[in-house]
Amino acid sequence: MSRVPTRRSGWFSSRTAWLFIAVIAVAVLAIGSSHGGGSNVKAREAQLDSLIKCPACQDLSIAQSDAPSSMALRRRVAGFVKQAWSNARIEAWVTGRYGTDALLVPPSSGANATLYIVPVAAIGLAVAGLGWYLWSRRPAALEEADDELAGPEDPDFPIKTR
Repeated sequence: MSRVPTRRSGWFSSRTAWLFIAVIAVAVLAIGSSHGGGSNVKAREAQLDSLIKCPACQDLSIAQSDAPSSMALRRRVAGFVKQAWSNARIEAWVTGRYGTDALLVPPSSGANATLYIVPVAAIGLAVAGLGWYLWSRRPAALEEADDELAGPEDPDFPIKTR
């Protein structure tokens, strides 16, 4: 008598569990990648200083540069943070004064949002398609084992015990 492989039982073998884990992973990544302002003044200054490009340098933030223009801009940003300006308002002021390329991280709205969303959606669809393909191609032995484990539909069918 050949041994038919059986499905593992337990919470982690169900599709719902894997879907739950995937949703949690996406939520954690989304929360971790957002850069909202914190309540700590020094932390907000450091964050903004790392996002704003030095006006006199190429591809350096004002936190990395010792140029006089970046030091002046750093003091200006610190003053805005102490005046309780929001990060968005400070970024808007900087882009209004120095242009849209004044930020090292592009804004996440409009066409830029599309540039971020399309690759993530394409990768998600590719993973879902691969999962569907692999699920539909599972061996017939597993499907037969699932059918045998389910038992007949007749409730009066005697259950064999060993």
